[in-house]
Amino acid sequence: MFVTTLSTKLLDEYGRQTVATWSEFTTREIAVVVGPDEVDTFRSALGPAYRVLPFSAKSMSSMAAIRERENALDYRRGDYRFQASRFSWKVFALDDAFDAGANVAQITWLDADSLLRPGVDDWLQSLFSPDHAVSFLGRAHKQLHVESGLINFLGPEGQRQYRRVVDMYRSLELFDLNEWHDGYAVTPFFQFSRQCFDISKHRRVRSSNPLYEIDRGRHLLHLKGQRKASSSFLLDDLRVLLRR
Repeated sequence: MFVTTLSTKLLDEYGRQTVATWSEFTTREIAVVVGPDEVDTFRSALGPAYRVLPFSAKSMSSMAAIRERENALDYRRGDYRFQASRFSWKVFALDDAFDAGANVAQITWLDADSLLRPGVDDWLQSLFSPDHAVSFLGRAHKQLHVESGLINFLGPEGQRQYRRVVDMYRSLELFDLNEWHDGYAVTPFFQFSRQCFDISKHRRVRSSNPLYEIDRGRHLLHLKGQRKASSSFLLDDLRVLLRR
């Protein structure tokens, strides 16, 4: 199962060009987690090939508590590193997808601003470790957080590994960290667990955009939000092409 999350705003901004085309290139079930009041809109927009799941009441309550704490702290507003509520959507979407797919052997998180291409299913199976609960993309540079746009979870242990992160969000312990976004939050859980497999480390990735370095967009292209037109993205392209 692929899992992602979208709002109607992001559906119109890029989701019709990304998520709405995923079913053309994968045979896996696709679950899209959305706000409870947006379910009918997404079912109509995406069609029967997609499983549209509403955020649970528990998740909505937790996200509201995070937003309230973030607003109260009012710390470095506008800096993505401290936008806890924005990135909590991903955290709780996965949690709700785990509940909905409790018997699913493999659940893969994929950011909604990603394009799938032919052969993606076989390629991903060659990328993920069959012997680890979690397969993730680390980064080569020091003090850089995990690339959280693509993460694979196998069975109950994979879900258990991630729900440690969910517990930190629900308890609001997240706000004790130096940064509050999901990439920073998952890093210590994944990088220091024997149950987790760092794809980048085993592929000798040397740039800060591991997915692009590994695949160069042949099977999966993560548009990286605002980075898709930024100089940092272009610099990563050059690092890959020059094999630095």
